[in-house]
Amino acid sequence: MLPDKDKIKIRRMINADLDKVKAIDRALAGERRALSWPLRVETEWAVYRPALSYVAELGDEIVGFLLGDIRGAEYGTDISGWIDMMGVAPQYQRQGIGRRLIETFREECKRNRVKAKVIVREDDERLTGFWTSVGFRRGKLISFEG
Repeated sequence: MLPDKDKIKIRRMINADLDKVKAIDRALAGERRALSWPLRVETEWAVYRPALSYVAELGDEIVGFLLGDIRGAEYGTDISGWIDMMGVAPQYQRQGIGRRLIETFREECKRNRVKAKVIVREDDERLTGFWTSVGFRRGKLISFEG
């Protein structure tokens, strides 16, 4: 059964949320990726305090997160809102929580007059399907390898 939309609270991420966010990521990706976070995420958090990072709460429990920010013209693109990482705890997936996180992120991007962007592997059908379902379309960036 889906939780009542009003019971899902989306709020800005705070420093105290880091351990819970890393635990969700660990549940999704395993220990290996979560181990890289203390340097990457905690350093970014300490230096930049990314303004577009959110957590989803259901009751008193953090059940999802989105890490993003607005940054400059990487790869010749305009300043954009970039989603770096997002996750919903496995037991809470397919309940609209990820969609709510993205809606919140996109609303902030609109207020700042920038497009929201995310990069995923082209062959990841699950993720490309998800991003398409929440209104994202294929952009102009492509990668080449040699």
